[in-house]
Amino acid sequence: MTAQPTLLYFDIRGRAQPIRMLLSYLNVDFSDRQVTMQEWESVRSTTPFKRMPVYTDADAEIPESFAIMNYLGRKYDLCGHSAAERIRCDVTTEAWRDYGNRIANVFGALSESEEARQRFLKEEQPVLLADLEKYYLENEARASYWAGDSLTICDFVAFHSIDGVMRQFPSLLGSYGALERFHEFFAALPGIQAYLESPRRPAALFYGPKGKIYPRD
Repeated sequence: MTAQPTLLYFDIRGRAQPIRMLLSYLNVDFSDRQVTMQEWESVRSTTPFKRMPVYTDADAEIPESFAIMNYLGRKYDLCGHSAAERIRCDVTTEAWRDYGNRIANVFGALSESEEARQRFLKEEQPVLLADLEKYYLENEARASYWAGDSLTICDFVAFHSIDGVMRQFPSLLGSYGALERFHEFFAALPGIQAYLESPRRPAALFYGPKGKIYPRD
């Protein structure tokens, strides 16, 4: 295993972005190896399951984004301080992952029609975001976090997804004030703000059927 932690992923934000933010927040010195789509075929066979991201440190080689987040969360005590908080953290992470998968399926596939995309935006997405906001507001700690009254790994996942909503659909999030306030709160955290403003943050959101998709702002 390598002494310096290494994160292997595409040269986009995508599934690796919460991991990058978490490592930056923790001030972990890591190698952010960003692979272009042209390089991917030569890299694919070297990865577990032929997928990325892959995180490697002195103790382990870990594929799958949420396995990586859980590993780092346990290592740095960011998974919640009680059974109830750990459950909320897991539920929040899974719920935002489901939302992200739906976005990827609708906007990242050539097979999806423009009619299907508009139907998602007008009918499905508002329901998904309303349910997520409702769950956020049910946090008994009444804090700015998603699970309990302190930072957990699910906050990084939630911020990444909400930030993606803002970058793709700039006028949408105003309808969800609590999600917007969480975004502002998280973006201002020490370590996070510095990373978001740095050139280390990939410019592109994800790969679409015709290439990289960038923020609209």
